[in-house]
Amino acid sequence: FSDNRLPGVAPHTFFSSLVAESKIGLYGQLSYNFTDEIPLTDGNTVYSDPYHLMKSRIGFKQILGEKLKLDIYAGGDNLLDQQYSLGYDINAFGNRFYQPAPGINWFGGIKVNYLIK
Repeated sequence: FSDNRLPGVAPHTFFSSLVAESKIGLYGQLSYNFTDEIPLTDGNTVYSDPYHLMKSRIGFKQILGEKLKLDIYAGGDNLLDQQYSLGYDINAFGNRFYQPAPGINWFGGIKVNYLIK
């Protein structure tokens, strides 16, 4: 096994993010992630498929008075609807290596911070 790749480690990954913010508090973010194939066994006999992920988020941030900070946001994850694993079980018994990740999914929320000075 001395010439094999290290199990669980992708030889190539790439991440990029574009963020835009306005003076009035509107913001947006678009992120891209590439992960190359990953060896899943010590013998390098099984590999994951490479995958590409895109995520977006838009929102509005505002400071209310002197103590409150408000963030209202919504976004989507896995916008390319890739089949990939959230984590791999390396050298798994019965070839059960994969923990399936969800397809396209959406999220939203409201975050309120109380500022202590």
